[in-house]
Amino acid sequence: MNDATLTRDQVRAAIGMEWPSFEARHPNLAGLLDQDAVVERAATYLAHDPEYKKAMDEATAIGMGAQAASQMIRGFIQDWMQRLIF
Repeated sequence: MNDATLTRDQVRAAIGMEWPSFEARHPNLAGLLDQDAVVERAATYLAHDPEYKKAMDEATAIGMGAQAASQMIRGFIQDWMQRLIF
């Protein structure tokens, strides 16, 4: 599994965890959005985000485990989803 696939899977998991809360806050918007399209857009966004890349490089350098990396991705996704409405 390559890094892009791993990141996409982690993004999918993070969005899956955040979607119910997003849907509760913005039911009309959530009803219009395709969750798979949101996953693809978020994965693409993170792949090009210098702050995300720097954080992941630093995490790798210090030997951060997969669980911690997933939490970091979830934090980026939470922030990104909050900006969806603006």
